Amino acid sequence: MQVQNAADLEHWLRQSGATLPLRACVGPLPSSGAALVRWRSEEPDHTIRTLSAHPGSYRLALIMEPLETRIWQDNTPIWGGTVAAGRFRLCPPGESGKWSRLGACDIVNLFLPVALMDQMLLRADAAPDVALTASSFMRDGVVLELVGKMLDARMLAGPRADLMCDHLVFVLACYLAEHYAKPVQTAAEGLSGPRLRCVLRHIDRHLHAPPSNAELAALCGMSQAHFSREFHRAAGVSPHRYILDCRLEHACSALRDGDGRIVDIALDHGFVSASHFSRAFTARYGVSPVAYRNSQRCP
Repeated sequence: MQVQNAADLEHWLRQSGATLPLRACVGPLPSSGAALVRWRSEEPDHTIRTLSAHPGSYRLALIMEPLETRIWQDNTPIWGGTVAAGRFRLCPPGESGKWSRLGACDIVNLFLPVALMDQMLLRADAAPDVALTASSFMRDGVVLELVGKMLDARMLAGPRADLMCDHLVFVLACYLAEHYAKPVQTAAEGLSGPRLRCVLRHIDRHLHAPPSNAELAALCGMSQAHFSREFHRAAGVSPHRYILDCRLEHACSALRDGDGRIVDIALDHGFVSASHFSRAFTARYGVSPVAYRNSQRCP
């Protein structure tokens, strides 16, 4: 997900099982491009929800209250338990997953643009091949304090809240790069870190003419079969599925924010016809493009 406006955030959150209205929604911020959302629910949600990939951003998920949850692979639970309050985890671009909630929740998601983190990770005096990788939930008082100040920025800084949040984001990005970056495995057979980010950026820039598996494999210097296996291992879905999901997410934004014809939106996002687009959209979201657009319009 490339966070361009508050509507993009709300769309990603709805897909992931969030309930509205949001307790906080900040950004995208003018300098860093980061965005922060906080949502809360008092009720469990046993539906298996998909956490969509977000190729343009790293995501920091911070648990504000104890969360009882299950993690799923396909339709099989692979982990269940309680995540303590104050724990956070890092989710790199391209990571997706499935989860369900067994109780109430209070969660903050902070989206940090890839370009921002690359700037921090690729400083001249830093190791050349480091990256932020997926992490388990952990506690860090500095992270908790910085995110807490972002949540309180309106109270602390009034009309200067966005400026304050921007500065806090840069501080947090520096801190994460210093304390959580890990060396990238440089073996040719792997697909992680800078190589994965390069693939995801290439996909995001060519959604109007989706790159083939052969093109992406060549970009990484891999065979097609090996690339497909490594991509699935890194992103949790096949390259085809990932590209299709990205095209549909961008199409959602076009339907929601513009007045373009359905056929033009279909062609702009790499679909061969309006009917092809409608079938894929309905299969993914359960409603047609027209019905989705109508549901997003103010009454």
